Amino acid sequence: MLTTKDFIDKYQTYSDGELYVIYRNINGYSKEAGEALTVVIDKRGGMEALIKRLEEKAMIENEKRRIAREATKLGLGGVDASFIKNTTSSAILSKEEVNEIIENNAGKAALQVEDRKVNSETVVKSIVGCVLASLGGGAFASLQFIYFGATSVMMMLATALICYGIVKLFTRKSYNNTAVLVSSVVAFIISYLLGNQALFIFGYQG
Repeated sequence: MLTTKDFIDKYQTYSDGELYVIYRNINGYSKEAGEALTVVIDKRGGMEALIKRLEEKAMIENEKRRIAREATKLGLGGVDASFIKNTTSSAILSKEEVNEIIENNAGKAALQVEDRKVNSETVVKSIVGCVLASLGGGAFASLQFIYFGATSVMMMLATALICYGIVKLFTRKSYNNTAVLVSSVVAFIISYLLGNQALFIFGYQG
């Protein structure tokens, strides 16, 4: 059985939040655990100081989330990070902290905008990627029909991933891009058309 000292040694490694959780549920703990909790909390300035620290931490985290949401929203709308920095302030966080949050979230938003953008280059690369994906997926689908005589959900999923992977690799954009998504779907359909054609030409070899 753990002694009060054992619990003290254990609780000293806990965060304020972890100690507060134990405090709220202390009735489910042993007498020794309760005594140890009191000792450790007192060493940290008492329960009132602990709660104050937790409230301050919660305020800081809420402020970080608020700025992150604003930066992401504006970034998705095409607003530059430097402009967001000049128009965003905080009474809780330092200017450096605010700028860091804006750079991280506005940067991610800018990448999302770029990923979704469909221009002439994206269309051309998607078409070429679709052709290559159709050949790669078609080869895989052909093997399915020729040697297994049929396909399966897992094999269809694998074919779809092959098609998408090739298109994504060639365009450097994800399924969030309309051109990439359409090209992947078209390549998948063509793959199975080629697979059926291969079965018709070579017959079942399984």
